[in-house]
Amino acid sequence: MSRPKISLIVAALQPSMGIGAKGKLPWRLKQEMKYFKDVTTKAKEGYVNAVIMGRKTWDSIPQKFRPLPGRINVILSRSNSNVTDSDGVFHFNSIDSVMSHFEKEAYRVGEKQLDKIFIIGGSQVYNSAILDHRVDNLLVTHINYIGEEAERPDMDTFLDWDLTKWAQSDHAALRDFVDIDVPSGPLEEGSYSYTYTMWEKR
Repeated sequence: MSRPKISLIVAALQPSMGIGAKGKLPWRLKQEMKYFKDVTTKAKEGYVNAVIMGRKTWDSIPQKFRPLPGRINVILSRSNSNVTDSDGVFHFNSIDSVMSHFEKEAYRVGEKQLDKIFIIGGSQVYNSAILDHRVDNLLVTHINYIGEEAERPDMDTFLDWDLTKWAQSDHAALRDFVDIDVPSGPLEEGSYSYTYTMWEKR
């Protein structure tokens, strides 16, 4: 069984690659949230996707929405002892330990085979994962602020990514990979415009 593709999926403010302010997202973009849900949930028949996140990201999800439905939820924390909760949530202490477990199980979880693996934050997880040779692509929503300058969000959490080692794919490749309909042009919601992109290693 070949390894599922591993993607980092993130929304980042341009040009700073800011992803958070005071531990939260400074925007609430309904269509972007729907895109995240659809992309991370859509899997082939009989398959399921996994989402891997740090403890702070898990804690930031409202309790009624977690675990994220229709996906295998994996929480990373250095203090974790590689166990599975009764509600099916996996707890691991590193991406290496997660991947070792999945590999040992032939990328099967319960009755289903893993289709794709998405790393969904936060900043420490993103910044270490981008250096991992197993990561196949980056799904980046490029966000631009178009509102009043005085109300521009004061970002304090950033991606430390060198995108010169990655090449932006064309829109057809993005659509083929996520296997859902993706708008090609910029979308606008409130004080923000944003575009969905995919990047692959050069």
